[in-house]
Amino acid sequence: MTISKLKYSSFLYTIAFFLVSLTSSSQNKVANWFEKNNISIRKSFDGSMNENRPAAFSLYEDHKSSSDFFNIDIAAKISEIELLTHTKSVLLLYPVAEWHKSSNEADEKDIISLAVHGEYYFGQSYMLKPYLLSNFSFKRNLLNGENEPRYVGQLSFVGDPEYSFLPGVSWRFKNENADYKGVYYPYFGYEYNEVPDLITSGETETFSALFARLFVEYWAMPQSIQFLFDGTYKRVLGDSTNLKKDLPILSLSLNYYPGKQQNVSIGATYRNGYDPNSRYAEIEITTVNLNIKF
Repeated sequence: MTISKLKYSSFLYTIAFFLVSLTSSSQNKVANWFEKNNISIRKSFDGSMNENRPAAFSLYEDHKSSSDFFNIDIAAKISEIELLTHTKSVLLLYPVAEWHKSSNEADEKDIISLAVHGEYYFGQSYMLKPYLLSNFSFKRNLLNGENEPRYVGQLSFVGDPEYSFLPGVSWRFKNENADYKGVYYPYFGYEYNEVPDLITSGETETFSALFARLFVEYWAMPQSIQFLFDGTYKRVLGDSTNLKKDLPILSLSLNYYPGKQQNVSIGATYRNGYDPNSRYAEIEITTVNLNIKF
């Protein structure tokens, strides 16, 4: 790692500890404001709104080239609207705004995204209950004016809280020496994409894909160490694009939350596979992150 990268990493850590060093009353006021206004800050909202992937300010180290760059990934979910209130089913609609910026010279971007998300929970009572997720998004790269419409529909499951081993249900193990907790979410979905300049400059690739995704969140010593596993296998449908048919990607993150709080952390992430945020280029990267979530 170069001197400049060491300086940047030190800067991230310094800012993180500065934010954590704020008085507990100040932290509580900020957290209470977000909670009162029903606003959530995350890295992205790809799945359930209950996923706890923090927004990140990151230094990327590319293992496949000498390129190193900075990224900003932040998303805000605004207050959801609940429909079907007079039935046993639940339909939630909520808007999401995202900002993703990269200084990568090979794929520089400054993208804003606006989306409408929906989550539909069936009214019947089962030990393992299916629910549907859907979102329509519109992305715009501010650097070149390119637009990317996208639709994603997903099926997932949430278990009865009495069974801690089921998806969407928090499980916990606690004794005198340890305290651990975790949760996981499986997804099976379909997506439709229109991506400019994906294969050929000046042309827009239109394609659909099926995918399976598993997200796992695990805490060792709650309010301290967070481990995230995020794996996706995607299969492109048809022959409308020259994009590779099989597009797996894996992301592993380890985050440390100093003090008794869960809003600011420092951490590292390893990603390997075909990255949809990098035009499905094959990547292998490690990042150092300053993370924020509310």
